[in-house]
Amino acid sequence: MRRWTIAVVCVAAMVGSGAGQPSGQGAPTATRPADPALWAELTEIDARAGKIKTLSADFEQQKFTALLAKPLVSAGRVAISGPRMRWDTRRPEPSVMAIDAHEAKLFYPAQKTLEVYPIDERLGQLAASPLPRLEVLRTRFSFERIPVAELKPGADGKAFVALKLTPIEAEIRQHVEAVRVLLDVSAGYIVRAEMTDADGDRTVLSFSNVQLNADVGDLALNVPPGTRVTRPLEGLRGSPKPQGPSK
Repeated sequence: MRRWTIAVVCVAAMVGSGAGQPSGQGAPTATRPADPALWAELTEIDARAGKIKTLSADFEQQKFTALLAKPLVSAGRVAISGPRMRWDTRRPEPSVMAIDAHEAKLFYPAQKTLEVYPIDERLGQLAASPLPRLEVLRTRFSFERIPVAELKPGADGKAFVALKLTPIEAEIRQHVEAVRVLLDVSAGYIVRAEMTDADGDRTVLSFSNVQLNADVGDLALNVPPGTRVTRPLEGLRGSPKPQGPSK
């Protein structure tokens, strides 16, 4: 579950590659693409994306694993505002994932269960803004241009940029092998993200009906009385796991 949670946070935090808080001090050594033209293009995209304050979109997620002949498919709506993002999955079963700079919360209405996962400080900068800036990403990933057709066959190569991001931090490499993203050049958000985890499983996120800088409402996750709250990672570290209902 720890690998799944960190992997989702990494991809979720890269729904777009723009707006949000600038990277903090004391960041790891930064990298940049060997291709100066690519770096210049990404810098321009980042500047445009920096104007995004809120974002909402329909999403479809496909999970490919060697254990299953067909991918696991889920779909719903994602909303982003300031330091918060919220994923409301509508099918196959309702669930809600809320992420901020400090923790990820997963709520399962049918089970009346809320799972809370702390986010590692080094990954916190990725989630501190739902649309992390280029300066934050380049301290944790190396960049490589790939053909747009690999992610969107027949797409206009001038309208999109396709990238492969490879983790350069050991903590992230334990969970994520690589992330491929397709960027809308004019707006600066990600249209498609493909993540391969350390086990070779692949998660594909596609976005549609994107709305920028519109009112997304209150993204707080409020669970009903009687919800059972658990903190699975505390149990892994040997700390007692809360079993009681939320207050």
